[in-house]
Amino acid sequence: MFSSSKEVSIIPFHWTHPFHMDLREFEKAYFKNVSDYPERLKVYAMEPHCYTALHKGDMACCFGFNELWPGVAEGWLLTTPIVERNPISLTRGAIRVFNHVAIEMRLHRLQLVVDARNELAIHWATALKFNPEGRLSRYGPDKSDHIMYARNYG
Repeated sequence: MFSSSKEVSIIPFHWTHPFHMDLREFEKAYFKNVSDYPERLKVYAMEPHCYTALHKGDMACCFGFNELWPGVAEGWLLTTPIVERNPISLTRGAIRVFNHVAIEMRLHRLQLVVDARNELAIHWATALKFNPEGRLSRYGPDKSDHIMYARNYG
């Protein structure tokens, strides 16, 4: 699937992975604020481009890409503190995966919606070469503001 480094490997996502992870507070909030979130994870797991990243064998994050229509997909991400402690190796791995998926899905646009309070996610979106497009007022399940990010291909 993807080449692994000494530290990072990518495996297919299973909907139960987040239940075995020490999720960050922003990610835990989805389970609290979205009553059917486990069911949504099951739907994500059926998508062809959803993964779990392992750092030295420990689950660091789960992420995936959902096609909105041909050429456009939206990414999602659930992280643990491992991401904060190992940003360089995980970012390099993510860039490889994002580029591979963009080619395989024939994307001209990949977008992310990030909670405006989530500084780690904002920094990571920028490191992955996503550009902010605008603030989405009261977008989140808890009525929090979010920021739309996008990366264009081709």
